[in-house]
Amino acid sequence: MSSLVVHVPHASIIIPDDVWPEFLVPRSDVEAEALASADLYTDEMARQAWPWAEIIEAEVSRIVVDVERYDDDSKEEMAEVGRGVLYTCDHQRKAIRKSLSQARRDELLDRYYRPHWEHLRAQAAGAILIDLHTYPAEPWPIERHTQGQRPEIDIGFTEGLTPAAWVDALSLHFKQHGYEVGHNTPYVGVIDAGAKAAVMIEIRRDVVGIPGQDPKWLRLIEALRTMPVEG
Repeated sequence: MSSLVVHVPHASIIIPDDVWPEFLVPRSDVEAEALASADLYTDEMARQAWPWAEIIEAEVSRIVVDVERYDDDSKEEMAEVGRGVLYTCDHQRKAIRKSLSQARRDELLDRYYRPHWEHLRAQAAGAILIDLHTYPAEPWPIERHTQGQRPEIDIGFTEGLTPAAWVDALSLHFKQHGYEVGHNTPYVGVIDAGAKAAVMIEIRRDVVGIPGQDPKWLRLIEALRTMPVEG
C-alpha cells in the first residue's frame, strides 16, 4: 500500500513579527482576517482522521504567504483581487497590506513557500496525496467563480492525477455517510506535487463542527477516517 500524505495549507493563523509592519489596518483587523481566511481545524482534522499519515502544514497564515498559489502572479488569477501568493486584500477585497518590493517578496517566498514545496514534493513522490480544505457556505467577494453549487463535500480532481475509480468510491462513501457531494465545485482540481494519485477534499464549514465531542465533528472525522485511500 502506498504511503499517505495529507496537505494542510491553510490552518495556520500565525503572523511573523517582521510581517506586522506591512499591514495597513489595525492589528485586530489582521487577526480577524487571519481567522476568517483560515481553514480552521483542518490540522486537527488530519491528525484525528489519519494519525499514520505524513501531515504537511504551512508554517504561517495564508494571508502572509499562501503556499497554494502560483508564485508567479501572472499565472495566478487570484492575484487580480489581491489574493495571490502574497495577499494585499482581505476576503472583502479591502486593501490590508502594502505592495512589497521584489526583494521582500523573494525573502518571504524563500522562507516559507519554496521550502514548503520542496518538502511536499519529496514526501508526495510515489505517495497518495489528500489536499485538505474547508470553505464558506456563502461566496466571498474575492471569489472568482461564484455560480457553482456549494455542496457539503467538494471532491476536487484533475485528470491524470486522480483516478476516476477513486472519485467514484469517494463520492459513494461520503453519500453513504449522509453528505451532499459535488465534483469540482465550487473549487476545481488538485495540486500537482508529484504524487502517485491526488485528490482535494473541500468541506463546507457549516458541517465541520468544533473539535471534541461535537456530533458534527465526530461524524466528519469518522467519514474521513474510513474513506477510501487508494490511487
